[in-house]
Amino acid sequence: MKQFINLLKISLNVNFGISALRYRFTKERKRLWEPVLIFLSIIVGGGSITAFYTMILQNVYMVGLVLNSPEIVIIVSLIIGQFTVFVFGIMYIISAFYFSNDINILVPLPLKPYQVLGCKFITIMINEYLILLPLLVPSIIIYGTGIKPGIAYWFKSVFIILLSPVIPLIIASVFVLILMRLVNIRKSKDLLIVIGTLFGVLLSLTVNYYTQKMPDGDPGQFVQNLVSSRIDIIEMIGEKFPHVIWSTYSLSKTGLEGFIYFGLTIIVFILAFAFLLWLGNQIFYRGLLSGQEVSSRKKRLSPEQINRKTQGASSPVTALFRREWKLFIRTPIYALNGLAGMIMVPFILLMPVFTRGEEMQDAISLIRQPQFIAHATLGSFGLILFTASVNIVACTSISREGQTFWISKMILVAPKHQVAAKLLHGMSISAIGIAVTLALVAIVLQLPLLRLLIVLILGLLGNLLLNILNLIIDVIRPKLEWNNPQEAVKQNLNGFFSILLTMVSLGCLAGLSVFLFDMGLSEWWIYIILGVIAGILSLLSLKVLFTLAEKAYKKLEI
Repeated sequence: MKQFINLLKISLNVNFGISALRYRFTKERKRLWEPVLIFLSIIVGGGSITAFYTMILQNVYMVGLVLNSPEIVIIVSLIIGQFTVFVFGIMYIISAFYFSNDINILVPLPLKPYQVLGCKFITIMINEYLILLPLLVPSIIIYGTGIKPGIAYWFKSVFIILLSPVIPLIIASVFVLILMRLVNIRKSKDLLIVIGTLFGVLLSLTVNYYTQKMPDGDPGQFVQNLVSSRIDIIEMIGEKFPHVIWSTYSLSKTGLEGFIYFGLTIIVFILAFAFLLWLGNQIFYRGLLSGQEVSSRKKRLSPEQINRKTQGASSPVTALFRREWKLFIRTPIYALNGLAGMIMVPFILLMPVFTRGEEMQDAISLIRQPQFIAHATLGSFGLILFTASVNIVACTSISREGQTFWISKMILVAPKHQVAAKLLHGMSISAIGIAVTLALVAIVLQLPLLRLLIVLILGLLGNLLLNILNLIIDVIRPKLEWNNPQEAVKQNLNGFFSILLTMVSLGCLAGLSVFLFDMGLSEWWIYIILGVIAGILSLLSLKVLFTLAEKAYKKLEI
């Protein structure tokens, strides 16, 4: 047990970087503003979503109160929360159990398989609280303040919230353990990541589509009508997952009956976790170590082929640019995070055009009028810049090198040439997003060819500036220590700073455009001024980038 607890402490320390954060904030006392900024951003960004979700739950509670089943709000939130945990948990479990860098260190140690698996499971479960708490806490508060069940309710609700991710994560873990034992998908992990990410993209687009289809009017009344007509389906789903009903009854029932359901829920969670540890002890290492044979395909090259491959020479920037693309495509988690967002976001933003019917057609017809063509052009430019905000390529370009960064320090290529290659790579990715957005704008708004050309030029200049600034962010604070490639992009604060920077840039450009319009300048002068400003700022930022790169490449250590 002592080994398990020590291993769990180390796992949590590594996962959350506790020691590194403690040293940074207490010894180095650097970047003390980061936690405050992150907290405020979470409050601002997640506050509106949580408020809308709470409004939905409040209406579910009102329907349940009319039907004499107010606890339905807890059932709904538990079902939503546990389904969310299950969907996201499968990919987290596969990544943590089988593809993390520390697994090759843990296997040779004198540890039982269940100890390694149990520590990783608990670490994943704690991470899931970040998603689960906003989904469960509102329903607990709504029911508790409405019914006023007493102090025992609040006591039991804490345990129910803490234990709620156990069952969906265990189901996902058992599925993954059996799958990895029976099917050798270790060699096909890239395909698995691609399939999982595409499933997530499809799910996001589906949710957005049906959200846009929600009729106008009072959304609360719509939710009440929906719940009233589907109360039987909700109860049926709850019956298929008895632990959800038991968790709900442990909170809604009073006296001894409530504590009996509470005890039954705790026992089920403990038994399920014990079963997972037993199963993991039997097959975890077998699935982990199977299929690690290495095979090579030998191909004999002719003298002509050897000469053709060795005689050609490229400039350092061109060669590094090709290397960036090869590494980017070779790691699907990088490619999908870099490309999926830029392709998906324009469709999500323009989806109301395809779901709202006549009302959107009237608005689009109005925008197409000659007196609004300048606004449509500048709006398209802003849309292109917003699409660029989900491009995490530039702001993680150095971070993605990780432990191999020493190669970049050793090769005889100046740092400014290396970051120039990374900038070209980021711009080539941005060009894909620009092309997709421009095509959608051309179809929806039907801008003249000259206007589309203006949007293209401004979009390229704006994206050049943003990519340079994002590279500066990664040069200043690269995340070189990570266990798997997913951490380099998804657990990297540089992505957040990139989005924040894009929002500030959009606000400044919008304010400047309004100011120039108020001054009475023609739209053509506005385009020229915006382009010149973006070009000058890009040149100045590029000089800053090269200067910082020369210093950072000498100072950074692995």
